[in-house]
Amino acid sequence: MATSGVTVLPADPDSSRTCPCGDPADFVVQTLWFRGRRSNDAVCDYHLQAVVGGIKSELAKRNGG
Repeated sequence: MATSGVTVLPADPDSSRTCPCGDPADFVVQTLWFRGRRSNDAVCDYHLQAVVGGIKSELAKRNGG
């Protein structure tokens, strides 16, 4: 799923990445921020919608929305 600088990819099952809640990561949310800055945030399925929604909200605010 790729929209407005946000891409959601499945996490590598062999990776030891975890969601901030401590659960194993199911997804990696890649974000293209401003001036070429990028982030890769590992999240579990439960927190995916909240993280993507927060990122999209922040991008919209910075783009004058």
